[in-house]
Amino acid sequence: MNLFIQQRFDTIEVRLIESPVITSYRILRREIGPSDGKIRIKAILGNGGALELFEYVAESDANVQLLNYSFHWQSADGALKRRWDNAPHYPELLNAPHHVHSESEVVQEIIDVPDVFSIIEEIEAALKKS
Repeated sequence: MNLFIQQRFDTIEVRLIESPVITSYRILRREIGPSDGKIRIKAILGNGGALELFEYVAESDANVQLLNYSFHWQSADGALKRRWDNAPHYPELLNAPHHVHSESEVVQEIIDVPDVFSIIEEIEAALKKS
């Protein structure tokens, strides 16, 4: 088991617990190998919405790198709010494969690659406004 990845996954769990907009969460998958790891989480938001988080990471020289991700935010009625991912199906985007799907079904490029922490911050800010 890789201690750097274990620490990252533990920190993600602490962030979920501390978030004022997340009422509960379930870890659906948490696998840590000698050099890589996967985590999948489903969280319920205070407004009835949901957030599904997936990261596949690898460690090299004490640095944990995000290889694949998908962060899916939906409203209480199940409608897509946003989904950030790096599936390679929009190669024409400037920073492909990184992109975000919006509720209006528009796909946009992402310049700053997100992670679980930045997504939680963005959702907290959005829910604080509403």
